[in-house]
Amino acid sequence: MGLYQRWRRLRLPGLQACGLHTALEAAVPAPPPCLVERLGLFEELWAAQVKRLAGMAQKEHRTIKVALPGGQKVEAVAWNTTPYQLAQQISSTLANTAVAAQVNGEPYDLERPLETDSDLRFLTFDSAEGKAVFWHSSAHVLGAAAEQLLGAVLCRGPSTECGFYHDFFLGKERTIRGSELPVLERICQKLAAAAQPFRRLEASRDQLRQLFKDNPFKLRLIEEKVTGPTATVYGCGMLVDLCRGPHLRHTGQIGGLKLLTNSSSLWKASGAPETLQRVSGVSFPTAEELRAWEEWRKEAESRDHRRIGKEQELFFFHELSPGSCFFLPRGTRVHNALVSFIRLEAEIRGCLDFLRSVYAVLGFSFRLALSTRPSGFLGEPCLWDQAEQVLQQALEGFGEPWDLNPGDGAFYGPKIDVHLHDALGRPHQCGTIQLDFQLPLRFDLQYTGRAGAPERPVLIHRAVLGSVERMLGVLAESCGGRWPLWLSPFQVMVIPVGTEQEDYAREVQQSLQAAGLVGDLDADSRQTLSRRVRGAQLANYNFQFVVGQKEQSNRTVNIRTRDNRRLGERDLTEAVGRLLELQNSRVPNAEEIF
Repeated sequence: MGLYQRWRRLRLPGLQACGLHTALEAAVPAPPPCLVERLGLFEELWAAQVKRLAGMAQKEHRTIKVALPGGQKVEAVAWNTTPYQLAQQISSTLANTAVAAQVNGEPYDLERPLETDSDLRFLTFDSAEGKAVFWHSSAHVLGAAAEQLLGAVLCRGPSTECGFYHDFFLGKERTIRGSELPVLERICQKLAAAAQPFRRLEASRDQLRQLFKDNPFKLRLIEEKVTGPTATVYGCGMLVDLCRGPHLRHTGQIGGLKLLTNSSSLWKASGAPETLQRVSGVSFPTAEELRAWEEWRKEAESRDHRRIGKEQELFFFHELSPGSCFFLPRGTRVHNALVSFIRLEAEIRGCLDFLRSVYAVLGFSFRLALSTRPSGFLGEPCLWDQAEQVLQQALEGFGEPWDLNPGDGAFYGPKIDVHLHDALGRPHQCGTIQLDFQLPLRFDLQYTGRAGAPERPVLIHRAVLGSVERMLGVLAESCGGRWPLWLSPFQVMVIPVGTEQEDYAREVQQSLQAAGLVGDLDADSRQTLSRRVRGAQLANYNFQFVVGQKEQSNRTVNIRTRDNRRLGERDLTEAVGRLLELQNSRVPNAEEIF
């Protein structure tokens, strides 16, 4: 029997019943053999689990107590009664609006039988937890459509504060074509309408490796994140995905899905390439500079590693020279500092203060997480405990909210991770402050402490921007092409009213450029004044300097902003000086406070 015929014989739940099978066949190519094989293995494991749970229900048939919201207590049957069944007993409205449950404070699927005495709460879309379940379930529908239509290798598909997204890999040279987006959206909508159940499966590590043998991303997750003997997998139609859950009962609770995509021209249209040249401290190195830097680095590594001094701190910079850095594809700016343990907390606080000042200039809000000792750590547990305590004290003194991320530290030391959010609400880990006990040990780095005895320093890895191009991409999306004045590659457009004012307009442009500002000129007499002003605003020029006969006579400019706020007539010298002041102070809202 061929693979396609085997796929049809599977008769996916909900697909035949709603008459969707024929419609999907018309839109979706025959599934790749790896998906058919994966689904077949999932069905075998699912049947075995159903049989096992039925045996548990029969063997451990007993009554359990369930505490419901409002103080009500009811009886249920272990391994049999589900939260959804109890929701139906309370009211049909609750059963229809609940998206998941919390059992003894832990997230729980509505169709998963209760096992012990429980404190039960229901999650609806009105809560943040309920929204996360709804959006994450929606991401699975998108993943299923991407696998079937595009042959995508699925990566991450989390929820965000206002929706969801899915990362997937199509091949080194493959991207989504515009013509595929409407088809992908229709498949998502049809999969949602099919009311396919989300089925939770507990699988062993060996079974997980078999299920995801064709997905290197999932295999890496299994090796790095699955620490117990089993992990949960969810099946939904053709989709099988490694996931903690919980999820909606079925895709019919989602409704229609609309896909929002980023334009492939956003990078150029936002002026990001030009902005690289304007970011303070970033430059492109010459070949001579790179060779000199490499020689300097080798020389620094070969120097005597022993230093003597009272509470002396040693600093080592991975830079071209002190105070400069460079941009390369996937470039990462990391500052490394060797410090004494006594000075560790003060140095960490300095790192946090610097991080906050940089993100404030860029207009980012952020959230911190303390990642502690993992299972495969190196070094002494007592040293880890001390270091984690220092990081926690520094975070508490910093005054910003932070989360605890147990077991997610690096093998060489604990760390503080920094998460930013882009315009779509997607979290990005850009900055990090990491402690490293191993490199000082491996290089036998020592210094003389207060007592005159040799002591081992601690290495701090501090990355504020992280990956430079990723940070710039997050910033570009957050700005939506509307760069603040100090970063903008399109600061001022000078527009003469008529041909008689072209010479004065060029003088205005030269005054801007002489001050180090970006000034462009639109003297196209074929276009009306209003069309040229509107064109500059649509191109996101922060300001438009309009000059007519009156402005020429008075040596002034008539100023508008990209939001079409009319600031009126200003003296040219004063206007240029004010722009310089706003640029140098790096304010995010120069147009509002001009």
